[in-house]
Amino acid sequence: MDKCYYKEFIEDEKQFYLHEAGFDSREEQLFRLRVYDGKTLEEAAEIMGYCSRTVERINQKMKKKILKAAPMYYRGVSLKYN
Repeated sequence: MDKCYYKEFIEDEKQFYLHEAGFDSREEQLFRLRVYDGKTLEEAAEIMGYCSRTVERINQKMKKKILKAAPMYYRGVSLKYN
């Protein structure tokens, strides 16, 4: 199952996570494909040139970084991205 909760992010959240989550280049590429282009993990794997299992691992690392950065977003740190 490929549930993409990123689709619910408002633009401010998207920008915040791009700048504050500490994504590496593969995570950033996957984040952009998922959030801005609405791609599934399988579609992203094809575009990125990786097998689906690799993209699933990248996605898991990305989610952990988002969850780690999330408390800063709700404390108002994100105001600089408005």
